[in-house]
Amino acid sequence: MTINRQSLRVRVCILYILFTVATMIGLGGFSYWYLDRALASSRQRTMEAREDRLLQFVNSWPDSGAPVPLAKKLQQLTLAIATTDIIQLYRLDGKPVFASPGSDELKVPWPDQDCLERCYGLVRQGGHRIRTLNHVITLDGQRYRLSLSGKIDEHFDVLNAIRNSYFLVCPLMLLLSVGGGFVLSGRALEPINRISVEAQSIGIQDLKRRIPVPNTGDELQTLAETWNQLLARLEIAVERLAQFASDLSHDLSTTITIMMTTAGLALSRDRSPEEYRAALKNINIECEATAQLLDTMLAMARTDLVHQKIEWKPINLTELVIEVSRQFQPRAVLKGQTIAIEVQDEVWTNGDLSLLRRMVSILLDNAIKYTPDTGSITVSLARRDDDYELRVSDTGIGIPEHAIPRIFDRFYRVDESRPESGESNGLGLAIAKWVVEAHRSRIDVVSKPGQGSTFTVSIPQVLQTKLSETAYAQLS
Repeated sequence: MTINRQSLRVRVCILYILFTVATMIGLGGFSYWYLDRALASSRQRTMEAREDRLLQFVNSWPDSGAPVPLAKKLQQLTLAIATTDIIQLYRLDGKPVFASPGSDELKVPWPDQDCLERCYGLVRQGGHRIRTLNHVITLDGQRYRLSLSGKIDEHFDVLNAIRNSYFLVCPLMLLLSVGGGFVLSGRALEPINRISVEAQSIGIQDLKRRIPVPNTGDELQTLAETWNQLLARLEIAVERLAQFASDLSHDLSTTITIMMTTAGLALSRDRSPEEYRAALKNINIECEATAQLLDTMLAMARTDLVHQKIEWKPINLTELVIEVSRQFQPRAVLKGQTIAIEVQDEVWTNGDLSLLRRMVSILLDNAIKYTPDTGSITVSLARRDDDYELRVSDTGIGIPEHAIPRIFDRFYRVDESRPESGESNGLGLAIAKWVVEAHRSRIDVVSKPGQGSTFTVSIPQVLQTKLSETAYAQLS
């Protein structure tokens, strides 16, 4: 079996091994340190108890009339207690007073300290480790140096046995952790591999398929559900794109057919200059419509790069709104409609002039397109709290309530049966929302069927401006 060192399974296995090794080293080091401290502390307590017993034994010796030498008292003590500790007693000038049996083997020197308080030490002598307690004490009313010492080789034998056994077990534990980590990581990642294989088998032709969702309540269930949500979005996007491609193909085919037919008829026989001019005019109209459609498609292709493409500069929104409204005036007049402008003077913001002009154009184009003849359209621009609000209202056919959440989706058309739907490619409002969001603004819509619609764009105030009184103008 080939092992990919970059695979997640190998990395999880390595992390498991490292964690196991670190745990074993930490546990072994702590156990060794704790046991060493426990043994040393136990030995110190034993020696302290031995010293206390010595003091009590000597200082509480019964008074029998004749004085008993201190050495004899200590000799009696050594007969009654275990000989695990060597007792050595010196005068303050270092002259020996008493030494218990076995002291010839252990000649532990007095440390370079006063030892008015208990002094503990660990020395090596003759290949042995010796724990010592040195203390200046009072016996029979005189001060002496007391030195207690004892071999603790057995303590280190225990520690060494534990250390050696640990070193023997560690390689076995390491091998087990390698095998166990590889097996466990494989089992843990197996559901992910199944999801990956299932996802790879789903092509563009069968986006209706879904990945099985395990009812486990863990991250695997979340991953499968996320994949299915992504597939659902892709399915909707592909269906819309296919519908759009079909509509676009039909529109382009119709346009080309009209231009070819017009040109063919004009060339079929000699005609007057007026007839040629009329034919060229029809071809020009179809070319303009086709160019507008292609321009819309190019604008949508730029949406993913909008934040990098925006050319930020100060823009006079008042002039922009009036300019675009006047451009749409002839079209409104042809339908018997009126456009009313209610704007404040000198409204400024930062943004991309061409993109903002396109956004206003889309809103006005929709208003004119979906407003019946003799209807009215109102364009207003005013300050609202910390924002400027651009509103485009119409008295048109309105938007059904169920369609409002989707009107900003690409390729979405409210109702294919409406007469105006044939003039729409379902991209205008999507582009408008893209422009609005690219300028860190917000667009909302309020609409009722048969009563018209109001699109409101809230634009943040970036520059301080001086506003004059509201100016009202009427385009006729």
